[in-house]
Amino acid sequence: MSKRKRRLRWYLLYRREDGQAVYRYEPLKRYELDSRIRKGWKVVM
Repeated sequence: MSKRKRRLRWYLLYRREDGQAVYRYEPLKRYELDSRIRKGWKVVM
């Protein structure tokens, strides 16, 4: 039995740092996205 490869999706993330808006666009797996959300990032799209 083989595991199905977890699909990468591109997410645009947003966070305020030192009064400035910071945006990052990166490919993430679901558990990576959950980790970013816990660290204060918000998903824009």
